Amino acid sequence: MSTDWVQRLRGAIEAAAGSQTVADADTAWRQVADSGTVRTTLVGPWSAGKSSLIKRLLVEDGSPIPQWLTVSASRETYEIREAGSAGFTYVDTPGLGSDERRHDLLALSSVAATDLLVVTVTPQLLGTDVDRLTALVDGTAITPYGGAFFPPGALIVVIAKADMAGVDPIDDLDGFRAMVDRKRSAVVTALQRRVRGELPPIIAVVADLGGQHARNPNPSAAAFAEGREWDGVQALRAALAAGDGRRLRAAAQVRHWARTGALALEQATAAVSQSQDQLRRMEADRSRVLVLEEELAAVDASAASRLRDEIRDEMHSVIMQGGVDTTAQLAEKISERLDSSVAAWHAESTSKLVALARRAQIELTPVAAGALAASPHVEQFVKHAAFPGQRGADAQLTDFVAKGLLLADKLQELRLGVKGADVPHHLNEYQALVDRIHPDAYARTLSLLGIDGVLTDPRYAQELAGLQKHEGVSDLITYLRKPGGITSPAHAEKLKNTAHALRIAADVAPVLLELVHMQQQERASQHLRDKRAQLQLQADGAAKRLADQILSGGAQNSGWRGQVAELRTALQAGAPSEDDLAAAAQRGRDLTAARDSLDSVLRQMAAVTSLED
Repeated sequence: MSTDWVQRLRGAIEAAAGSQTVADADTAWRQVADSGTVRTTLVGPWSAGKSSLIKRLLVEDGSPIPQWLTVSASRETYEIREAGSAGFTYVDTPGLGSDERRHDLLALSSVAATDLLVVTVTPQLLGTDVDRLTALVDGTAITPYGGAFFPPGALIVVIAKADMAGVDPIDDLDGFRAMVDRKRSAVVTALQRRVRGELPPIIAVVADLGGQHARNPNPSAAAFAEGREWDGVQALRAALAAGDGRRLRAAAQVRHWARTGALALEQATAAVSQSQDQLRRMEADRSRVLVLEEELAAVDASAASRLRDEIRDEMHSVIMQGGVDTTAQLAEKISERLDSSVAAWHAESTSKLVALARRAQIELTPVAAGALAASPHVEQFVKHAAFPGQRGADAQLTDFVAKGLLLADKLQELRLGVKGADVPHHLNEYQALVDRIHPDAYARTLSLLGIDGVLTDPRYAQELAGLQKHEGVSDLITYLRKPGGITSPAHAEKLKNTAHALRIAADVAPVLLELVHMQQQERASQHLRDKRAQLQLQADGAAKRLADQILSGGAQNSGWRGQVAELRTALQAGAPSEDDLAAAAQRGRDLTAARDSLDSVLRQMAAVTSLED
């Protein structure tokens, strides 16, 4: 049955704490299992006579005493040390209750992986002695729920240094024996109040009367002959020899794995708590991002509506003012009015995007130390917004911020220094030169030429010279240096956008011009009023098309819509997706199930009266 418990514990531990925990426990157990001796561990308070007791047992067996085995009232036993003798391996552990937590951990780690456990208590039987002894007897020192981990013969209680209880056995042997009986009864009474079932043997021992041989590195057995009748050492040796080695080793294996299971349960419980905390943070981040996305959608809808209204109102204003006679005049006047109004719209709308992104960076950054970091996308965006001259690692958000902060300036540069009639000629000439650039140098050439002042900045002279070796690059650079034409790829892009807007304006100009002329005519005619309404609808449609063009930014989707999409992507990167949340929740459930399974095995072990059946 003990083998069944071991297998159940191994499986539950692996599920709760991982295969490495099981492998480490296997390695630790093999050190015990491969031993051909009965592993006997002494545990108790520091200076409670553990080392003296081991030394006396070695003397009685006629075994050599190792050099490390010294005795003093100082806290000198810092490590687990072993000494072999007559089929036994005695294990000396650090003293418990020495204010050294490391000592307690080392001592308790030896309690499980041992065949025999000897617990030493002082004659004074302090409250801590009773608590510690109770935890070992009822098994709560092994697991939080306890259990019958020490079958008969596996645990012995020793009242060490019995000669220090106040009665000298040399002067008053009868009084000493009576005192020993009282001390043993006190231990029994204390345990019976707390523990049910059979109690372990309790033996009072005087390993070295008055510490006479404490500093003798190699005392003889004859030196202890005077007290051998009453010092309890022979009774202890008999109790040690009475155990069934195979039975003790089987119980030790169960105890070792139960202790490993208890430690794994602590780890699994902590992991479950961490998983729950992480899931709550993820859910909170997800909720915050959903709110921010709703606000972004509202900003987008409001901006689009305001742009359409601005363009329509400017067109109506031109119509109502009149004073133009040709399509070209009307188109130019419309362009002038739209320049300032659209630039102001972009500046206001972009500032709202930047403000929303800044808020996201704050709200998605947990305040608690050690919490998950905020989305690097939004964080990088805000950093670049504050320092536009620095380029971050996230190219997507860097571009977004650059466009977001500089878009107003860009749109105010619609006056490009090139006459509208000449724009198609310049664009065709520029595009023909660009198309001649060798594919290997195409992307880098346009990227480099897009840098402000690159043609006159000596820092780029060497790289420009290298690029001019490729076909078409030299001709393009020569063209860009000529005055009165296109000066950079960015200039060309601005001309394209301006040309598009002018084409829309030119398309609608005849309609608007006719509206201007009709404004000057008699309005009494119903026919003219109907015609005005029809033309007004056409003008409103043209205003909507122009607004949509500005919102979309053309085929590259580089306008307002592109900005909104990029910010939305950055926000979504600041919190887990639904799949991430589902995966985290499932991990939490898996951890909880594994923890609960291990907890159930440990509880079942506590519920049975014997782990050997």
